[in-house]
Amino acid sequence: MGKRRGKIVFLIVLAGGIIGAILGHVLKDIVPILDKGLKVGTDSLSLNLYLIDISFGIHINITLGAIIGLLIAFLLADVGRRRS
Repeated sequence: MGKRRGKIVFLIVLAGGIIGAILGHVLKDIVPILDKGLKVGTDSLSLNLYLIDISFGIHINITLGAIIGLLIAFLLADVGRRRS
């Protein structure tokens, strides 16, 4: 039961971060600081095996809106966990 609860909390926090980032982007004209952030990631990492060519790349855009969404989602998930 603990593993399942951990997965649910992770999904709630991930959804909170995504919703926070979207709201920060939508509200950037009203509150410009919500869309300010830092872009972290790698450029394209390529693996050429002569038969196939595999490329990997990931970028994470950390904004203030996303951080606020993560914190709110974590607090909501924690309150829900304590009530159960």
